[in-house]
Amino acid sequence: MWFKVLEPGTLSEGDVRSVHCAGRALCVLKANGQFAALDDACPHQGAPLGDGWVEEGLLICPRHAWAFDPFKGSLAGSEVQEITTYPIEERDDGVYVAVPEPRKKP
Repeated sequence: MWFKVLEPGTLSEGDVRSVHCAGRALCVLKANGQFAALDDACPHQGAPLGDGWVEEGLLICPRHAWAFDPFKGSLAGSEVQEITTYPIEERDDGVYVAVPEPRKKP
C-alpha cells in the first residue's frame, strides 16, 4: 500500500527526516537527486536514522557515524542488507512510500 509521507518540496538534497506511516517509523531522505525510505533504526544500537545526515550520498547514523547506502539498506561497501528499505516515489502532490499493510491480529 502506498502512503503519502511528505508534502511536495519538503525535502531538499541532503535532507533527512523521520516519518511515521502504517505503524512504522521510517527514515526518508534525498541523496544524489533521489528519494530513499528505510526503517528509522540503526541495526547497531537502534539510533533514529532520521536524526542522521547525508554525506557523499551515504546516510550517517547520528550515534556512532556508521555509514549506510540508503538505497540498499547496507553498510557502505557491503552488499548485505542491514536495514529494510521501501519503494518511494515523488508525485505531483507529495512523496509516497509503499509499505505492507499492518498485520491483523487473529
